[in-house]
Amino acid sequence: MLATSQRCLAQRQRWITTHFSSLSSSSPRWTPVNHGRLFATSSRRQLYIEEPLTILDRPPASVAILGGGLTGLTTAFFLSRANPHTKITIYEANDHTGGWIDSQEVKVRGLDGQKGTVCFQRGARLVKPQHQTKSPYRYDDLIFYFLVDQLNLADSLQSPPKGVDLAKFIYYPDHLVRLPGMSDLKDPLKLYRTLTSEPLFEGLFPSLAHLVWTQFFSFLIPPSLRPPTSDDLSRQERSVGQHFQRLFGQRDLVDNLLSAVMHGIYGGDVWKLSVQRSPFWNAPKDGRYPPLGIGNAWVDPADVEVLLSMRHQESMENLARAGLDRSAHWFPSGLDELTDALGAYLQKRRNVTIKKGAAVTSLKYAARTDRVALTTSKQPTPVTYEKVISTLYAKTLANICPPGQLPSLEKTTAATIRVVNLWYPQPGLNHPNNGFGYLIPQSVSFEENPDFVLGVLFDSDREWVLNPKTGQYDNRGKDTIRGTKLTVMMGGHYWDHLPKRLIPDGPTAIEMAKKAVARHMGWPESYNEHVVASTKLCQDCIPQHLVGHRERMKAAHGELLQAFHGRVAVAGGSYQSPGVLPSIRAGHDVAVQVSGWLKLTSKEENRECYFTVGDTGLWRFAHSFVRLLRMPENKMPLRGAKAKEKTLFSFGAFIDSYREKRQESQPE
Repeated sequence: MLATSQRCLAQRQRWITTHFSSLSSSSPRWTPVNHGRLFATSSRRQLYIEEPLTILDRPPASVAILGGGLTGLTTAFFLSRANPHTKITIYEANDHTGGWIDSQEVKVRGLDGQKGTVCFQRGARLVKPQHQTKSPYRYDDLIFYFLVDQLNLADSLQSPPKGVDLAKFIYYPDHLVRLPGMSDLKDPLKLYRTLTSEPLFEGLFPSLAHLVWTQFFSFLIPPSLRPPTSDDLSRQERSVGQHFQRLFGQRDLVDNLLSAVMHGIYGGDVWKLSVQRSPFWNAPKDGRYPPLGIGNAWVDPADVEVLLSMRHQESMENLARAGLDRSAHWFPSGLDELTDALGAYLQKRRNVTIKKGAAVTSLKYAARTDRVALTTSKQPTPVTYEKVISTLYAKTLANICPPGQLPSLEKTTAATIRVVNLWYPQPGLNHPNNGFGYLIPQSVSFEENPDFVLGVLFDSDREWVLNPKTGQYDNRGKDTIRGTKLTVMMGGHYWDHLPKRLIPDGPTAIEMAKKAVARHMGWPESYNEHVVASTKLCQDCIPQHLVGHRERMKAAHGELLQAFHGRVAVAGGSYQSPGVLPSIRAGHDVAVQVSGWLKLTSKEENRECYFTVGDTGLWRFAHSFVRLLRMPENKMPLRGAKAKEKTLFSFGAFIDSYREKRQESQPE
């Protein structure tokens, strides 16, 4: 039985001691929530957690990281800095690190004979800052800025012009439709005509009316007084489609708009993906939280720890402050610049070894030594480690473990995406539909989308930006010659039950992509005569967080503990949300947990630490209460009103002052 020290337990008890006597806008309040009921025992209102949060009272002497993608490299980066004496070994199955982030330089020739090169990107390419998010505030982007700063990549970081957000389109039912933006509010009559004439927005006004009515009803009648239903009592998890069909009263907007958005994020089916794992989920608005109060904002305690840990990183904060005016970031050569810089940094660390072309073939718990033994395609003799952190696809991890040990992870599914890069020597072919690109919803007929295209990105519009002062195009990418560059994404959930042998091969996929783009854009076939193309099949690249994901991860937490006794942790897209920022955050969080760095830092600063992902990386899934901190909005740095004026240092001073007052008020 795992033991927890009296001191640790006392700290955890103090951590979740809550005060519900008032809702002050100048003091934070801890609010643990579970299924509509605030946990409170006796008059002191304390919630006691008896489960230990870590099995080690010291950093592990040896750590194996499975997978050299963005999550794995980020994990090694933070772990190697926090524990310079820990031996860290990264196992990567491919001959290069970076995972699905992959770029290729291709030689091309213009119509006038000019030679040049273009950069085809086959994985993630953009980072969206989180300054535009509403409460609860997130600060994953600060970790990205920290990496950029520490790896000396700030000069390479590119963005759209200040205040510019590239237009986004949806293809429905047989043409491109630009989604309205803030600029359209300047001409409300034109906006109204668009919303009432385009089939894409059919059902918009009845849906909004139903949404307003249900929200008004929810505002008037608190959850405790509403008539209970079996659905409310069970808190049954819904799909994105079910959730919004319930809010809108009909499914038109779900089929036409939301399904396209989910194609862009997950490549998945809107009627199967869990809404609680989607960017649309706002936990404080699900009826289980007390009123927020005017001038307050919800914040995850883990984000508070991120802010406190970076309060002295002035150059990082300057990057984040400059990013408040930008809608996205990228690197000229793709996100390879970030993963390559991480790899180069780790190669110089004496305590880090990167083994490429070494796929892990087995993972077992060695009971005699209380270690984890693994073998690889290059090393059949088992090697043992005190801690193993897997960033592999969950089903891959389950397959290399003894049969039946991780059944919940065996159920994980992932979407396979065929990426096709196209370059046309004629610039601006997509004019006047300039912007980020377009997505295709599930409601588009097979006749209009027989190739199962999920969406198309207009890469050249992002990389070649017109300078209004000079009238010339500024090159914010790595291409040496202008043209029209597109990225076509095919497959996804449409190929879920398609045998691998029937998935289109490279040449077939390229022809399908060229014809699909020509059909969608209304281009003549002659445009395809000079196109340069490249393609890559990304097998199982986007794990699907289907309905029931949280329960599966909760079960996986227990299975990992039982099988490996807390020696194996997991991180990455199979568990957390997909995307660049979630991958970086997952790597950071598991590294912080394993290293014990925040625990040591908080001890030095004489404060408690409100951060954990547990020994498995899935601790938060295993505990049904949601912990959010109600904070005064005017104290939250880089977010909300006057975001640029609120600094990390002033936030840290506010938290320190608050904690000192709490300690003084605590009885001896």
